[in-house]
Amino acid sequence: MSIIILAAVLGFLLMVIGGTRGLRTIASLVINFVLFIALARLILNGVNPVFAAVTACILICIVTLCINVGLNAKSIAAFASVIFVVLMLWLIVDCIGRGSHIEGFPFQRLSDIAGYSLIINIDMGDLVVACILVGLIGAVTDTAIAVVSAQFEVAYNNPGLSFGDIWTSGCRVGSDLIGTTCNTLFFAYLGGYLALLIWFRLYRYSFAEIINSAVFAEEFLRVAASALGCVLVMPVSALFGALILRTRLSCILDVLERARSAINSWLDSNPYRDENNNENNGGTQK
Repeated sequence: MSIIILAAVLGFLLMVIGGTRGLRTIASLVINFVLFIALARLILNGVNPVFAAVTACILICIVTLCINVGLNAKSIAAFASVIFVVLMLWLIVDCIGRGSHIEGFPFQRLSDIAGYSLIINIDMGDLVVACILVGLIGAVTDTAIAVVSAQFEVAYNNPGLSFGDIWTSGCRVGSDLIGTTCNTLFFAYLGGYLALLIWFRLYRYSFAEIINSAVFAEEFLRVAASALGCVLVMPVSALFGALILRTRLSCILDVLERARSAINSWLDSNPYRDENNNENNGGTQK
């Protein structure tokens, strides 16, 4: 019951404070949750966990950007940069994850799954890589759209800036985000394992035993991969943003933007809408 109340309070505050943006946030969360459930079903049905995770990351990124930002030049630049970084991290995490041998269920967590069968017929190495990729997609997408939005604002207020100037401004914005982003990721992951750290301390584990445990190695790999993704996406998103703003891609996007503006203008000047408004006003006056 308390979970339902907390969810209801969160939804109410999102709608009251965020307005339309809050409703979009709720919609994106619901759709992404459905995608997450579908990801688990695909893995259980025999689909390769890494392939399913990469596909889910692409869909989650599309849903998040299109619903919250809209289909425009900013979302296209952020999407391209996120997908590029996810593919890079796929290779990096796959090599490091398998080399660290963190597959399986650590004995420190056996109390959470006691009574269940540990035979799930899934490659645990692929599953660890899939979990890491899905865990970092939110932070990487958030960082990418923050950098690209700042670039577009700078370019809008300074139309004469060159490609290099726009890319440099994006990199500067990204450098300001590095410190806070890494700290956010660190405490987001570490906070969930505070009880485990107390457990280590209670049973007098040495520092060497802690850092060599499978639980610590897996968590450290998650934090490092997420931080690496956020650091890599900063210059990449700055590059894609500059490319869209100062290359021929901007001409295509300008045409699409003008077409959308023309459609909106036509809808605003729809004569049938004016007639309906006049009839309603006349009826009200009567």
